Amino acid sequence: METPFRRVFSSKELSRGSARWAWLLSLMSALSLCGLLFGAALLVDLLINRGEVLLPNEVEVAAYANITETHPAFAQAANENAVDADSPPLGQRRLNQGLRVTAWEARHKSWGMLVRGLVRWIPALQTTNSALLTLLAANIALALISSLTALQIRTLAFRTSQEVATRLRQSLHRQTLRLGPSDLEDDAGEVAFLMFTGDVERVREGIQTWYERVVRFPPLLAGLAILLLMMHWLLALQCVVPLLACLYLVRRERLRFEQSRRKLEDRVGDDLRLLAEGLRKTRLVRGFGMENFEHERFGMHLQRFLKKVATLKEDERLSRWMCWLVVLVTVTLVLFLIATKTLIDPSAPAHLPVSAMMMFVVAIRLAYRPINDLWDLPQIEQSAGQWADNILRYQSRVAEVGQAVGAKFLQPLSKQIQFESVTYRLPDKRLVLDRVDLKIPAKSMVAVLSLDPLEARALTYLLPRFIEPQSGRVLIDGEDLAFVTLESLRAESIFVGGMDPFFTGTVSENISCGDPRFTLQHVTEAAKQVHAHQFINKLSQGYETVLGENGESLDPGQTFLLGLARALVRDPALLIIEEPAERLDDDTKSLLDDTYARLVKDRTLIFLPNRLSTVRKADQVLFLHKGRVEAVGAYSKLITSAPLMRHWEYVRFNEFRRDEVAE
Repeated sequence: METPFRRVFSSKELSRGSARWAWLLSLMSALSLCGLLFGAALLVDLLINRGEVLLPNEVEVAAYANITETHPAFAQAANENAVDADSPPLGQRRLNQGLRVTAWEARHKSWGMLVRGLVRWIPALQTTNSALLTLLAANIALALISSLTALQIRTLAFRTSQEVATRLRQSLHRQTLRLGPSDLEDDAGEVAFLMFTGDVERVREGIQTWYERVVRFPPLLAGLAILLLMMHWLLALQCVVPLLACLYLVRRERLRFEQSRRKLEDRVGDDLRLLAEGLRKTRLVRGFGMENFEHERFGMHLQRFLKKVATLKEDERLSRWMCWLVVLVTVTLVLFLIATKTLIDPSAPAHLPVSAMMMFVVAIRLAYRPINDLWDLPQIEQSAGQWADNILRYQSRVAEVGQAVGAKFLQPLSKQIQFESVTYRLPDKRLVLDRVDLKIPAKSMVAVLSLDPLEARALTYLLPRFIEPQSGRVLIDGEDLAFVTLESLRAESIFVGGMDPFFTGTVSENISCGDPRFTLQHVTEAAKQVHAHQFINKLSQGYETVLGENGESLDPGQTFLLGLARALVRDPALLIIEEPAERLDDDTKSLLDDTYARLVKDRTLIFLPNRLSTVRKADQVLFLHKGRVEAVGAYSKLITSAPLMRHWEYVRFNEFRRDEVAE
């Protein structure tokens, strides 16, 4: 079964062009690092023998000449460089021999062939000083190549993970635009925002780490393994068994301790809650003279708590000591195995020079982190997969509203809006509208009220089809909204939310929403109609003032007026207005009263009011309760005949809440 991690980051990502380049870089990095180790070992060997060799007899002299002979292509240059007037005669100690000494001493070892080839093909390695300079330059170059390739692999891993994150964010953006309008409780946007900024970034980090380790470490480990086997295959096998066993035991012990720690911490938390229980019952303790009993009880729980804390610390200390003991024994055993090969007779085939011993130790140390990191790959994949699963679940949600095949164009509202047995439930099956039957005449001003704000909002959300009824239908001038185009419906049925934010952009862009049909003249005229023109002109750049995170901000009243201008510039036949819940200043209130009077001409206004004055001015008040239409009529009539209406007004606008109410 494909895991969530594999669904967002498939194996195809490792075979793309950039991935193939990453694999090549990984191979270069492994070769350069292994070459650096080998070159460092040759440098140490050169410093130890100082380019001197002792050839006690003619047989060894001949063998030495055969092994260290220069390739014919470089013979003349090598002979010129090898002249040393101070050298003893043939058959005695020779000086200034460079790496030819190492090639001679390693003649019986598998890696000696490599040294011999280097000496034969690179004349600079024939003499001591030039060999020293060449090795230093080569090691520096190899170190730079290793660092740069590792950095480039990390960069490619970041780019690949960023590409996956970009795809996820694009998908989240599209899905949120589909699902967002159906969110009555306004929490889907926050959920999507947290996924967009948090979950996707955690998936990206997991993919980057996984990609970098999978691409970089296997070639590196293979290179180190070949290098160790080439230096001393038997010793390499003898060392790898205890080292892998040590790594396995240490990780297993850490896993055991973590599981034990979590269980014990849960028990400690229970005891801590018992200790704090008396803090909430002081009246009972003092009122019933239970001080001694409470002190004894507290002391008993305190001892249990301290004992468990001590057990946790002791277990942690014991686990650490066990891990260190296993590591110490393993390291001692490995160093002993390596040292024994160095201390044996130098003429023995199994002898390991000091330089090779140092390289052996460093190579084993370098292999530790890649092995450890590769061992963690399943945990990384599982952790990133959990965040990816959240995203995939969200992406798999089906949009509540879709356009029917063969949908027709909707003409502007001119007669009436009709609800026929409309029922709507939230995703959690909570009933919000229950078989609502209702008619709203066109070109009227209607206030929709309910004790539960979701009921009124659900009724108005049905008109632009942000949500879809589970049963029943909504009609405009006899046309079922389920069979009209969303574009034509939402062009004539616009919802202005009291909490609608402004976008990052200019004031003009916020009103026109980037629609080329609306020029600055249209934008200005709409702003004047809703009395937003005055405060816009006072901004630093007028209609070109940038709003948003890096620009200027507006107060709730100004933001609401901007939203009204955004709707009015489109001249809809049906305008649904949810008033802001924040307290508005007196100037804004008076401006709104005049704005509403202008908007109601030749169009239908439906309000979700938060101001009592708006309710009083409505032609018709519609009161919902428990999903049903409780009362319909003028405010003056309902306030005397509908007890729930009086209750609603008292709860929201009574004199004790006068400071909080936006009249």
